Amino acid sequence: MQAVDDDLILIQDEIRESFNWTLESDYNSALQLSNSCNNPSPSISLKGKVTVVGAAVESGFSPTNPTIVADGAIGAIDDLSKVALIVTDGDGSPYLEKALNRGVPICLHAHGDNAANWKKLLSVINTQQEVILTHQTPYSIQGMHNPGGFTDGDRAVCIAFALGADEVELVGFSIDEVGIWSGVTDKKRKLMKLKWMNRVLKLLSLEIKS
Repeated sequence: MQAVDDDLILIQDEIRESFNWTLESDYNSALQLSNSCNNPSPSISLKGKVTVVGAAVESGFSPTNPTIVADGAIGAIDDLSKVALIVTDGDGSPYLEKALNRGVPICLHAHGDNAANWKKLLSVINTQQEVILTHQTPYSIQGMHNPGGFTDGDRAVCIAFALGADEVELVGFSIDEVGIWSGVTDKKRKLMKLKWMNRVLKLLSLEIKS
């Protein structure tokens, strides 16, 4: 699974610099995750229109297209039959747990300060839970992918295109407010992250409608 545009990878360096994060910490977390996860990886191929659901989605949303859900937003969806993948960095509690071990593949992401989150998630999934591993470094890491992107939401969009989607419908995306399905977070920093999310989406010619 490769990024559909090199700029989706290059912008990750800008984001690291903006938040004073280090490439070394991202890389070390990714290596640890790669070595810690032995779950099977799903084979997912998408085409046509795909819905990507973000943290500002309203409760009770019912997907009609093949759907990728960003982390805790899975709490808004009662019927998981259309959900092809959940994209998470492990901080979507308590909503994320409802979908684990229920046959829906997850895409688990490593970044420099989330090792505790992905370790906790690995501790509660069973050996049959299908897992795709992603990272945000320019390096090649065995068993992992970098589809591009930054937040769970825009990374989910990057993944949708990388898996073959021709068109992506955004549901529950906002750049002005922190979504109700976001995990415990620093609101000011989260709003900064959403601005970067918007930049990533613009690289994919997508626009968040207010």
